[in-house]
Amino acid sequence: MEMLSKKIVDGCEFIVFDLEWNQPIPGKTYDFDCATLTGEIIEIGACRYVYENGDLICKGTFSADIAPAVYTRLHYHVRKVTRKKNSDLKKGQPFAQAYESFREFCGTDAILVGWGNSDPAMLKMNLKFFGMDNKLGMYFLDLQPIFSFFAGQKGKQRSVEAAVDYYHIEKKDIFHSATADAQYTGEVFEEIFRHNKPSEVISAISSSSVDPDVKNEFSLVGSEARDTEGALALINGFLSVCPLCGKELEAEIGKFRIRKSQYALFRCSEHGELFSRARIKKNKSGLFYASAVLRFATQTDYYLVASKKEEFDKYGSTGAPAVQAEDNKEEIDSL
Repeated sequence: MEMLSKKIVDGCEFIVFDLEWNQPIPGKTYDFDCATLTGEIIEIGACRYVYENGDLICKGTFSADIAPAVYTRLHYHVRKVTRKKNSDLKKGQPFAQAYESFREFCGTDAILVGWGNSDPAMLKMNLKFFGMDNKLGMYFLDLQPIFSFFAGQKGKQRSVEAAVDYYHIEKKDIFHSATADAQYTGEVFEEIFRHNKPSEVISAISSSSVDPDVKNEFSLVGSEARDTEGALALINGFLSVCPLCGKELEAEIGKFRIRKSQYALFRCSEHGELFSRARIKKNKSGLFYASAVLRFATQTDYYLVASKKEEFDKYGSTGAPAVQAEDNKEEIDSL
């Protein structure tokens, strides 16, 4: 995974998109493993934005309804949320045709933008299931933590509707339509630029864009040890080298521990910054082990490790007092 080296300058394009998908009916038997297709896309909505002189300008919209090939009856939850009917599914076009049109709309040099990080994975899953090339070839930006950061709600997960309310954006269409949600997300994106310094927004975008075609999170469950320090020591090798190139990592924020969790921020000279978190656990035999995650850092990760380091510097390894910790529980758990 290469770092996002493309500088955001006038003329840069963003494709703000959203997907809706149907799910398998519980109890129904299918002639394939549903784990290979947990959702079948039934709608794609998108807006093209161009960055010009500190502003985002909408240059076009895209909408496609898709007729599902395998999940042809609406799951009750999907029907309730999207307000679609089974008859609506027959009106769409084949997925391959809709995707080809979507890619033409995207062009060749844009950054995908979505709310939450599930859409790229779902899109790649559908492409693979239907025998198509599932390489997207574009960087992806999750706008949800960017909004939370600039809205002063760092670490908290907010819905598109909550962001729309925050910026007092007029609600013209119902939510949970891919086309409407893409347009709402685009308007929130505009407001983020409008209410903050463009240079700061661009910095956050650059540090939070990821390549969905490359694995960016790695995990390890360490071996058993008699004490917590021994358990952490057994994962040191995993946290010492870049998982992509094997180069030794440099510590930007060295490892520190608060209660049962250890945090750090590393840098690979080739692939950029990586966030790490290791949690100490105890098995039924009374032995300890560490479960570690190492991932390429985004804006949310920077906030988490910085806030935890501030807590550590103030309170030490015991962390904030119980009352304050409880007040922050929603914020931390969402990360």
